[in-house]
Amino acid sequence: MYRINYLNRNVLITPDEVLSHAATDQEINARLIQSNIINAEERFIAPALCDEFYEDFINQKNRIVTEENRAEIIESINSSSSVKVKGLPLGTIVNALEFVENEWYLKLWHRFLWKLTAESVDMMCIVPSWLRHTSAGQMLNNPKTIGGNEGGANSGDLKDIQFKLDIAIQDRIDPLMEQMKAWLCRNKTHFPLFCHPCDECGCNGNKDHKGVAHIRKTNLITNLYDD
Repeated sequence: MYRINYLNRNVLITPDEVLSHAATDQEINARLIQSNIINAEERFIAPALCDEFYEDFINQKNRIVTEENRAEIIESINSSSSVKVKGLPLGTIVNALEFVENEWYLKLWHRFLWKLTAESVDMMCIVPSWLRHTSAGQMLNNPKTIGGNEGGANSGDLKDIQFKLDIAIQDRIDPLMEQMKAWLCRNKTHFPLFCHPCDECGCNGNKDHKGVAHIRKTNLITNLYDD
């Protein structure tokens, strides 16, 4: 999937790829997703992979359009899509998994990294989508109206947001992150840039290690956010 990367730096994921894996409405503002990609990748993904590993992956998945490669990139885009591109400005960054030739990077992307990155971006979107920075100040998105709720959904309360943030990290991101690290350890010969010691994830090369996160993980407490 070839997409223009408008962030002016290499990143792993595009807004379309986030929507493919995150638990969101399809109508969510793509600019909101885009503006949270860098934060999510630098907070969760780069530390999990190690900086050199992350840098190598994003450099493979992104290409800057130059005089030398412009025709080749346009041909690749046109051959993979019914929407034809006639030209690309020099300096445009194109993000595409098709640029990645390392088969183990592709396995990592499809098994863990795509989903994990999408979940991380979605988590970073929670607060900005709830409380918007506008010219009039900080405004609650879809606020409750005087006289009660006349329509469909309203913005969640602060406790709703806190609950969703906690669940996003503890039940969605952390377990997938630990499972990915355990998988990377088991296949470390194919990932020389993965710098974390394997005893950090507790697997020690054990093929039966499940990789499920236990830090901050507790039994579900349903009344934690009650008044």
